[in-house]
Amino acid sequence: MFNSRAHSPKAEDAEALLPSSASRSSSPVLAAQLPRPALNPARTFRRFLSFLKPSFLHRVEHSDISEKTSRPPSRTEYLDGVRGVASLIVFNLHWIHVVYPSVNSGWGYKHHELWLLPFVRLFYSGAAMVSIFFIVSGFVLSHRFIQRMHRGEDIFNGLTSLIFRRFIRLFLPAFASSFMAYVCASVGVLSVPDKNGGKPFHHGIPAFVDYLDLESNPWDWELAMSGWYNPQLWSISVEFRGSMVVFLMIAGLAKTRTSVRLLVENLVMVHAFGHKRWDVALFIAGMIVAELEVLTYKSQQGPRRRWVTVLLVATLLLGVFLTGYPRENNTKTPGYMWSKYVWPFTAYRRRFWLGIGSILVVGPMAFLPSIQAFFLTRPVRYLGRISFALYLVHGLGNKTIGKALLHAGWGIFGSEGYWQYAAGFVMASVIYYPIVIWASDVFWRAVDVPSTDFARWVEKKSAAR
Repeated sequence: MFNSRAHSPKAEDAEALLPSSASRSSSPVLAAQLPRPALNPARTFRRFLSFLKPSFLHRVEHSDISEKTSRPPSRTEYLDGVRGVASLIVFNLHWIHVVYPSVNSGWGYKHHELWLLPFVRLFYSGAAMVSIFFIVSGFVLSHRFIQRMHRGEDIFNGLTSLIFRRFIRLFLPAFASSFMAYVCASVGVLSVPDKNGGKPFHHGIPAFVDYLDLESNPWDWELAMSGWYNPQLWSISVEFRGSMVVFLMIAGLAKTRTSVRLLVENLVMVHAFGHKRWDVALFIAGMIVAELEVLTYKSQQGPRRRWVTVLLVATLLLGVFLTGYPRENNTKTPGYMWSKYVWPFTAYRRRFWLGIGSILVVGPMAFLPSIQAFFLTRPVRYLGRISFALYLVHGLGNKTIGKALLHAGWGIFGSEGYWQYAAGFVMASVIYYPIVIWASDVFWRAVDVPSTDFARWVEKKSAAR
């Protein structure tokens, strides 16, 4: 059923919300596992403390450095950095909007703070980043298969391997993150609400099992989840479902001509947008960008004309503007009022225009090496490695450590005046952000990486001879 090549590092998939194979194989700290029980308690404790160090503080051998610097980045490796920045922006939104609810509004209608201006809003446009996650998913999940289609190579072994491991790779770390929330609620670190979703809520094993069922349910097409333990993980089941749509499209179009593939993909994307399935549309949009990138790479000859670069940059800037589409009073906000007079005419307009803006951001990046270079810098690539872990752990951190730090900050500076309130928030943020990054780093090495190994092990044990 599975080809052994699928287990090699080079054949490992680059999954959305997950670091790509290049990042995993190039990082020397991936060899560090949780300390095994030893007869010497002191040695075990030292190894445990060593494991808790952030990965970038671990000693790197010279051979690892030379190998890392000599290997050129792959054509899609910059997308790790895109995921990392997107995860950080999602975290920014979830951290800021509770303290400053005005970030959900745009500039010019009732609010005139500078941080609400278009383009500035990019730094906390979390909803748009979820759309970018889905586009990146469609791109990286289909890119290497599209390359093989153009070369006339077989895609069956790699595709079946990727499909088989997808559920484990997405949901095992998500379940671990949710279990952490359950434990925190059980020991009293996390405040348990009396009601959730308008219904009485009773913390316990039945409630947690119900939550896990909601979290891993791809059959419900409603893009919302009333689960309390880790509510931001509603996107994981959507990610899984969208991935399966991409795999089906790859298999169904593998034998077709390029023009037919592009025609079908565009028709499916438009049809999905028209039926309010913006999530599916974005996965297919990622496939289209991947197809165009492969075509452009094959036919690239000589320097590109300047007007093409100008057009790509202008498209990207338009996309950034649309990703700032506000959540509240969007049709009354200067710069976005025009959306009231064009389709869609319902509340769906926000997800639609965020989706269009995200396509206009991710699409041009595939053809702008100068933009890609930013996402290949070491700090951004580090964010890419821990991006999935950051997405999984920040919600729990906000409600525990972050909440405590906010109250401490306001206890020192006060919360009545504007500047006192802001000073408490800034103090809490300066302390809290490094803590979240560190926790994400530890979770990445303790849960995310072993989940990859476990999925590969299950695949190997399940494979037919």
